Amino acid sequence: MILLQQSYESPHRERQAELDRVREINAAEKAFTQVVPVEGSAKRWTFADFFRLAEERFSGRVCVVSNSDIAFDGSIALAAPLAEAGRLVALTRWDDASSPSMEGHTSGDQWHFYSHSQDAWIFKAGGLPAFEAGFQLGIPACESRLAFEAAAAGVIVVDPAFSIRCHHHHASAVRSWRRRDGYRGPMLFPRLTTCDRVDPEALFVDRTRFTKREWTVRLTGCPDDFRSQITRTAEIGNLKSVRIGLRSPFYVRKRG
Repeated sequence: MILLQQSYESPHRERQAELDRVREINAAEKAFTQVVPVEGSAKRWTFADFFRLAEERFSGRVCVVSNSDIAFDGSIALAAPLAEAGRLVALTRWDDASSPSMEGHTSGDQWHFYSHSQDAWIFKAGGLPAFEAGFQLGIPACESRLAFEAAAAGVIVVDPAFSIRCHHHHASAVRSWRRRDGYRGPMLFPRLTTCDRVDPEALFVDRTRFTKREWTVRLTGCPDDFRSQITRTAEIGNLKSVRIGLRSPFYVRKRG
């Protein structure tokens, strides 16, 4: 597996220490045959930039793209077979050892867990169809817009974050974006699963100034089927959402 991460120097000492620690951890991770730092001082890279770079330099290889503050352990190796199968693995981060960042939704009498955020993406270089991916990493909702566009092109997006841990190093809470910079438009939140039972299901959300549509969709790999599911005009009446324990206590305290 090839790890591609944008590299930059933070003007904040505490933040830079976190980024340096992430680089040390990932450089020592045996699951990666190569770690490629991508110069990010001049610009914030988009997913399209990374997909293009991966195809040009590592065509046919399984590549991992992640945010600069994400460190991996050996469980990342579990993502390779899923990526080889032509899927896009989008991993929700772990802020501490208790659980990944997630929300619970009920559909009938079933609890399904989704995440409004993913911080690592695994794919076979050159194996994805063309779709809109000009979203900058690290900007709010970039991952949810990417997941929607990928699914609309027939890509099955999965999130087996219960089995694969990508660890978020951001206790400093230093950020270089403003909330108003976030992307808008239709969003897709893949269901959190284990690697043993990867369920290609997602929560589709489309909010406008006056309306909100929200329901679960099945990802079958067929663009026409996906479009037919999201053009439904009525919400599922029994779909309710509950936010559950998301981030580590130190992270919440720092931000608060």
